Amino acid sequence: MMKKFAAIIAAGIFFLTANFAQATNYVPSEPPEGVPRNIEPYDVPSEPPEGVPRDIEPYDVPSEPPEGVPRDIEPYDVPSEPPVITEPPPTEESEGLEFLMYNENGVMAFAVIADHEKYQVRPFLAKNQIPGLATVSQMNSPYAIATINASYFAANGVIFGNTKIDGVTAGTTYFIRSAIGIREDGTTIFARQSYRGVLQFNGEEIIVDGVNCERNANTVIVYNLWNGATTRTNNFGVEIVVQDGVVTNILRDKGNNQIPRDGFIISAHGTAAENFKGVYVGDTIIFEEDYINVEHGADFNEAIHIVGAGPTLVKGGEIYVTADAEQFPADIRVGRAPRSAFGITQYGDYIFAVVDGRQAHSKGCTLTEWARILKNNFGAVEAINLDGGGSSELIFKGQLVNSPSDGHERRVGDVLMIIPK
Repeated sequence: MMKKFAAIIAAGIFFLTANFAQATNYVPSEPPEGVPRNIEPYDVPSEPPEGVPRDIEPYDVPSEPPEGVPRDIEPYDVPSEPPVITEPPPTEESEGLEFLMYNENGVMAFAVIADHEKYQVRPFLAKNQIPGLATVSQMNSPYAIATINASYFAANGVIFGNTKIDGVTAGTTYFIRSAIGIREDGTTIFARQSYRGVLQFNGEEIIVDGVNCERNANTVIVYNLWNGATTRTNNFGVEIVVQDGVVTNILRDKGNNQIPRDGFIISAHGTAAENFKGVYVGDTIIFEEDYINVEHGADFNEAIHIVGAGPTLVKGGEIYVTADAEQFPADIRVGRAPRSAFGITQYGDYIFAVVDGRQAHSKGCTLTEWARILKNNFGAVEAINLDGGGSSELIFKGQLVNSPSDGHERRVGDVLMIIPK
């Protein structure tokens, strides 16, 4: 593993070109060679379709919970001074691990690189459900080699972005956004994707408006084990309990129902509930889901884990920032900030990386600057941006290696973790 990155280190892990500081969020007009041409900006409406929950924009989660909300997980006290790492934590070549640090031009960044033949990557939810909030340290497993913050999320912990864990959908969005797919053998998919869920019964097909999200007026939502114990809905509409593909109960005008561990609940409100008038206990309902790779590449349905975030930063070994195409808001798309990323090297090894920002020791990066560090200094050939700002945090071998910009750890909705195979 050490030999793999000797060339990168020799080329100057602490060096960038003189033009680095002037980099902007420029998106190449042409994709890298070999990358499909048809990833033009998608016309995403500024408002969601009628009836679709509004709360799916990236939200800058406050460091303190709103007034009246229980502060059930205290922030972890992080020293006001940034970590002083004069040399990488000790690793042995046999471990298949690298710890890299970049510190140039007023920017400090860190990366952990793990051999994909010895380690695996998987997502974990705060409190093991959506919604949930916890610090990265609180979610860090004693078995983890490295843990990094992952998806964008709402103040209550609802995840923004298509998410699948252990083969079960945990959350969805109607945006077409960059995502990571992880197959059972550990290989990865990096591409923009969309989600489509359809319920089939009695010759009918009903499109699902979301999974494990708020049920708004005239919508159909599916709730499964990742939503926690109950649906947390009000007493309007209908909720249909499905186990092993068969309807086992129908509850009308009664919300907040128990979710079966071996099935799901269809929750429909208003005009959407009319679609289920002809459904009875004992009927068969099939729930088909499709994670669509809009770049027409690898099949995301092969992935057992999916984490949606974005934008894309590195594609096919070239810098390729898709923030404008994915219509990210200005607080993510523009300016320097603390940032996090997940990528792979040319060998398929995993990269977790963060850059500090909004602090005296590190001013942060634009997305294009971040992409350059990932490619030129950390060896990424594929990489996507994760949630950033005060959420950006990396733990390596139980040690917090960066300095969160809030001055303490922020509670986040989920993490990615490198664990031994």
